[in-house]
Amino acid sequence: MALAGPSTSEFAIRLSSIDQLFWEFDAHPVAERTLSGDVRWYLLDEWERVRHAEPSALTIYAPEADRASTDEDAVRAAIWASLLKSSGPLRRIDPLSRQETVAAGIGVAVLLICVVASTAIDQATNNVFIQGLSQGILLVGWVALWRPAERLVVEVMPHVFNRRRFAEFADIDVRFSWV
Repeated sequence: MALAGPSTSEFAIRLSSIDQLFWEFDAHPVAERTLSGDVRWYLLDEWERVRHAEPSALTIYAPEADRASTDEDAVRAAIWASLLKSSGPLRRIDPLSRQETVAAGIGVAVLLICVVASTAIDQATNNVFIQGLSQGILLVGWVALWRPAERLVVEVMPHVFNRRRFAEFADIDVRFSWV
């Protein structure tokens, strides 16, 4: 007997465990957990593929072994809450961690210090070697902002364009198929 699987126009995800839906270290009750980034992006790509067929449900293919220990209503609530958050600003679904916030602040401070130092060196001399050193100092300041700039370009800006898509399926019916 063949395993049940998604059809070409079915909005579905196959898991080896229900826990794959959520962030690995999330200890909140299931209904309060957030979908992992990988799951959100997979669902967004799947929705883009099938949305013109107007699927009425998201089917979750999960192992039969998880059935007894899974609170389907709590999982549904977590999925709906995560998708609703995904249709809003990125900070609601993926806020900056403490480390990212501190790193951004340090990056801005380092950039400002490097701009001041570079400007002071440039104004102090016309020596080409020293001015090259000044430009190197300025480069260090920009590198200090690399990760915050990367997050802006790679995560925040695309999310602005994807929010509407997440909103399209944020309240979709969630069904389970235990295989």
